[in-house]
This record gives sequence, structure tokens and C-alpha cells, in this order.
Amino acid sequence: MSDNKVLRFLALAGAAILIGLAVFGFTGRYFAAGDSIALMRPQIGVLLIVFAVILLFVHARGFALVSLVFATITVGSVAAGYLPSQDDCGTTCVTLYQKNLMSHAWPRYSLADDIIESNAEIVTLQEVSSHNQQYMRNLFDHYPTSAICEFRPEQNVAILTTLPVVEGAEFCQHGLGMVGLQVVGPDNQPVWVISVHLNWPYPYGQFEQSKKIAEHIEQLEGPVLIAGDFNMVHWGGSVRRIASAAGSQVFGPALNTHNLGSWMVPMPIDNLLAPKGSTGNAELRPFMGSDHLGIKARINLP
Repeated sequence: MSDNKVLRFLALAGAAILIGLAVFGFTGRYFAAGDSIALMRPQIGVLLIVFAVILLFVHARGFALVSLVFATITVGSVAAGYLPSQDDCGTTCVTLYQKNLMSHAWPRYSLADDIIESNAEIVTLQEVSSHNQQYMRNLFDHYPTSAICEFRPEQNVAILTTLPVVEGAEFCQHGLGMVGLQVVGPDNQPVWVISVHLNWPYPYGQFEQSKKIAEHIEQLEGPVLIAGDFNMVHWGGSVRRIASAAGSQVFGPALNTHNLGSWMVPMPIDNLLAPKGSTGNAELRPFMGSDHLGIKARINLP
């Protein structure tokens, strides 16, 4: 084999493998492992562009075009979620603060103060531990209503709110990573608020967990607002499954929320799902002792 033939063979093989991975990464709604591949969708799309250039160089124009088509589909499915959203938010907007606290993180005082100073009417929390409740007591005392539900040991999910709560509408799914209640929004419209914490994707239990959460959410009547640590990117099947069950959409641009994320390997795994037609904006808040950044969102519910 000449060097050119070897390069051509390797380029074709590499592009074929990447195309296979790209296609499989769209199957997370049906196969657990699909979401694990979906996490790398941006990188797969960029590599397909590189391989398209190499294939052109070795005169495999047809295969280069195929590679470029799949690269466009792959990158395009992700890129839309990164578009900035700076819609004006008026007096009818609700402020939500989303945060994975990290169960044994330190310090706690500055984080509690930051949440209080945000004037958030709704706070969704994950990894709420006895440690956090002790050293963030001022936060829990500040909010007249709190709903805390057991998930993993010392990693509970919670909602805090200053909004009026519909009596008898609170629910807790023990061990499922979900807690919810129904509040009366600024426009006097009842809206369900849910805090979720999903397991890591395959080979862990996110696939089955997200299906059980979706089945419960489908039974709720009225608009649903969901926030939490999904441990999954917004284009993943688990997130889409829950959003579809709620009749909601991913809110705001994808924000890199985990300390292991970077511009090369983004990890926008804390997500907000708002009723379709919602507008507003979202911004990141500092780590403040956690391994997750917080998200402060101003949401104009439809």
C-alpha cells in the first residue's frame, strides 16, 4: 500500500466510526448507552469536519460530503442551545435560583447569602445534607415554604419558595431524586415547580430513573417548571424525555455548570425546563464551595 492509500483507508475508517457514534448518540430516548455517547456529540461533530477535510485531501470527495453532512447535523443539533437569550423580563417574571450544593462543601455562609440576595422566589437545590442545613440555616429560615425529599444518603432534593403554595399539592418521590409542589405565580396562575437530581448516565441508572420521573410528571395538570442537576446535557435523551412529559422546553442558553467542564469538553448538566413560550434570561453564579456553578434565571411564564 502506498502512504496515500493507507491515509485514505484510515480516514474512511475513522469517519465511518464517528458517523456510527453520531447516529447512536441520537438514540438516548430508546437506548441507555445512547446518552453516554450524546455527551460527546460536539466533539464528534468537530472531528467529522476534520475528517471531511482529510477525505478531500485524499480525493474521497463523496465520503467527504457524507462526513460533512453528518457533521452539520451533529453540530447543528447542539449549537442552537448555545445561542444567547437576553429577552427583557418585566414585573410578571419569576426569579429562580438553581444549585447543586455539594453535600459536604465549605464555605456555606457566602452561598446562603448569595441565594438570599438574589431575591429568588423559587430555589431548587440538590445534595441537601444535614451539613448544609446546619451551616445554611439562615437560607432555610428565610423561605417560608420548603419541601425536602430524600434521595441518596445526605443528598436530598429540595425546593424553597416565597410564593403562595397550593395546599395539598406537594409531593415527594423517595429515592427517585424528585420533589415538587404547586405555587401561584406572579400572574396568579398555578404552576408546578420540580427539583430533580438524576444519576450519571449509562452504565449508571439515569435511563430508568428519568423514565420513572417522566411517568409521574405526565400525570400533572397545568404548566410545569423543572430545574436541577440532570447529569446530562440539554440535548440528551433523558432531558428531552422529561421535557416532553412536562410539555416544557429547555430554557436559556446551555451554561457550562460543572467544574470539570471546559470550552473543549463543555458540561452544561444543570438545566432549566420551562413551559413552552417562556422567555427571559439566565446567568451563572459562582461555585462558592460546590463543584457546580449556580444558575439565576428570570422567567416570564406564558
